[in-house]
Amino acid sequence: MNSKHSNRTAQPEVAASLPRGAARDAVEELGRRIVNDVYPQGQPIPTEPELAESLSVSRTTIRDAIKVLSGKGMIRTARRYGTKVRPINEWHLFDADVISWHDPTHSRLGQMFVETTELRCIFEPAAAELAAERATPEQIRIILDAAHALLPGALNTSELYAEDSRFHCTILDATCNLMMRQLRPMIISILRISYEFGVQTENGGTPFREGHIRVAEAIRDHDGALARHEMEQMLDANRRTANAYWSARKTADSEG
Repeated sequence: MNSKHSNRTAQPEVAASLPRGAARDAVEELGRRIVNDVYPQGQPIPTEPELAESLSVSRTTIRDAIKVLSGKGMIRTARRYGTKVRPINEWHLFDADVISWHDPTHSRLGQMFVETTELRCIFEPAAAELAAERATPEQIRIILDAAHALLPGALNTSELYAEDSRFHCTILDATCNLMMRQLRPMIISILRISYEFGVQTENGGTPFREGHIRVAEAIRDHDGALARHEMEQMLDANRRTANAYWSARKTADSEG
């Protein structure tokens, strides 16, 4: 693969949210313990000295890690009860770190996959319609280029994820709506869930690629109604896939 293509399919940008060094390692380890229920919701986590000993780091490092996890809505500290894991509905579930810390077999990811797909069905068709009305020639070029690049047989999963994110994020940019553009990190995190599951590549191929191309061409032709319709069709297929996948996972879990 040539360097030009490799640059184009670089990993989508996500704002840095973690410290460096030992503090980063502590955040990631504690984050994994929380999301994978080693430290259950509503329950206190071990004390600062206990955590420092278990992770072989200083208490200052633990304090720094606690601050980061508090900022992600995952824990709350109070003098009367120490540090507790907050309910999941208070977590920043679109945070890429929170998603990545889940074990791939965790049942919560299936639910998140279904629910984020439902969310996409609500706002992305409207974004495609606005993009058809407002996209610049350069944005149209990027959207078309990303759509045509989605070849599951030719790209690896990381490259597909990058191109898919480039496609959807550029559509958000093309709405010329500052609030809509703020959804870029959200869409990157949503797509990450589906690629973490492998569903996008397992169910990829011609229909997957052609759905993106039809949306891109409607935007190119400045046909807002058609862009909305094609995005709705594409995401409806995604929703059916998500529901089927989640149903199969729940069945497998219950039988296991």
